[in-house]
Amino acid sequence: MDWRIRVVTLAGVVAVAACASVIGSTESAVQIRTNPAQARCDLKGREFTASVQSPAEVVIPHSAAPVTVNCVAPGFRPTSYTLDARSDGWIWGNSAFMVATGGIAVLGALVDESRGAGRNYAEEVQYDLVPDKARPIRARNRSGDVDLQLQAR
Repeated sequence: MDWRIRVVTLAGVVAVAACASVIGSTESAVQIRTNPAQARCDLKGREFTASVQSPAEVVIPHSAAPVTVNCVAPGFRPTSYTLDARSDGWIWGNSAFMVATGGIAVLGALVDESRGAGRNYAEEVQYDLVPDKARPIRARNRSGDVDLQLQAR
C-alpha cells in the first residue's frame, strides 16, 4: 500500500475521532416545570450548580451528569429528583471508528466522554411535589383526663 494512502487514511481517522465533540453539543437546554408552579429548584452536578424558580429553562453541561434537583414550595414537602444525560447516536459513531481502526480511535471516545459529548438531557422535565398535609397528634395530660388534638407539620 502506498504511504500516501496510509497518511490520508490516518488523517481521516484522526479528523473524525471525537466527532461528537466536534459536531455535537456538550450542553443541553432543559425546561424545568413543577406542580405547583413557582417552586424553587436547586440543581447540583459535577462542577455545576444553579438555582431557578419554575417554570424555567436552564442550560446544563453534559459533563455535570447526574444532576440532583431539589425542589421546594410553601405547603409542599421538599422533593429530590435525579436528572441524567442519555447517550445519543454519536457514541455509536465512536464505537464504529474504534472497531474500524483497531482501537486507535479510542482517543476520540475519551475526549468525547471527558467533555460530555455524545449525551443529551431531556428537553423538558416535570416534577410533582407532594402536599405537606397536617398530621394529627394525640396527647394526654398526666392525670389522663384531657385529650388534645394537635396538628403537626
